[in-house]
Amino acid sequence: MIPRKELTELLRTRLLDFIPPKVTEKLINDILLLEEEWEEINVEHRDMGYSTIDCSNICWLASQVEQGAVFKIYRKKKPAESPGKDQN
Repeated sequence: MIPRKELTELLRTRLLDFIPPKVTEKLINDILLLEEEWEEINVEHRDMGYSTIDCSNICWLASQVEQGAVFKIYRKKKPAESPGKDQN
């Protein structure tokens, strides 16, 4: 998601006077762990369920992509199913 070095520099610069360094490090680690729970969606390969070409006339996001804007979109990952779990 965000490279650790960039995230560290950003938070230390912005929070240096407000939050102790230990708390800042914990915050950085917590943010980086989000990558395990979220995955990037590629809007150009129908990962969102629609093609930007099909819905750009009704969807602001698709319209912006069609005009050349670049977005990173994430969705929460589905939890892995446990082996042997009964599927009813």
